[in-house]
Parts: sequence; C-alpha cells; structure tokens
Amino acid sequence: MPNFQPRLASAAPAAANPWLPLLRYFHNPAWPALQMPLSGDVTQAINPWTWTFGSASSQVGLVNINLGRSSNPELEQEVLDEVGSYGKQLGRIGDALAVLIKHVKLEQLDDAERDAVTALRFQLDEIARVKARHRAGG
Repeated sequence: MPNFQPRLASAAPAAANPWLPLLRYFHNPAWPALQMPLSGDVTQAINPWTWTFGSASSQVGLVNINLGRSSNPELEQEVLDEVGSYGKQLGRIGDALAVLIKHVKLEQLDDAERDAVTALRFQLDEIARVKARHRAGG
C-alpha cells in the first residue's frame, strides 16, 4: 500500500475584526478588578405577574437594594440616612457587647451560654481584624 498523506488546504485568513484593539483594551489583564458600568454579575427577576400587579415591588431606579420588608420603610430610611448604616449600628452594638462580655462571670454560665458568648467574642475579634486590615490597605 502506498504511503499516502492527504494534503490539507490552508485555510483562508479570517477577516480582521475592526473592534479587536478596543476589545483588547477593555480586557486588559492588568485590570483584573475593573468592571465597566453596567457590567458584572447581574440578576433580575423576570415575572410578568409582578410587572402587572406588583407596582410596589417593581424596580424603579437603576440600582435598587431590597433588604427585606419593613413596617415603616420611610422611618427606616430616615434612620439609615441620619443615624448610620446597618453596619454602623451593628458595630456599635458589638462594641457595647464586648464591654459587657469583659465583665460577665463566665463560670456562672452553663455550657450553651458560655459557647454563645465565646462564639460572639470570636466573631467580634474577626471583625476587628478585618477592619484593621482594611485600614492598612490590605
């Protein structure tokens, strides 16, 4: 049998994409954390029922954050605007609890109560580490 190797025709060069330089510019690996406006992970519920009947729950602005139901959303928004964010409020509560934990007599608590206090102390310590790392720019 003869030694037959089929010849492959060379493929015609693909037409150059005129957008390629711009695409390479925006997909620069030196910018791993950069996202262009309106890009990134986006989820949106598509539900014609709420479009038709749920005007209170429909999206009004470009970015809406729903943190749950509130019996008085106007009051809650005013507290957030004038007093502090949820994180600020929780941070103050955590600081106050840390003071109380320092003065509690752990030997008078049962095992479950001691475990709850210990878990909170660890969480408050971890929050303090994250805050310190954030302040240091790391």
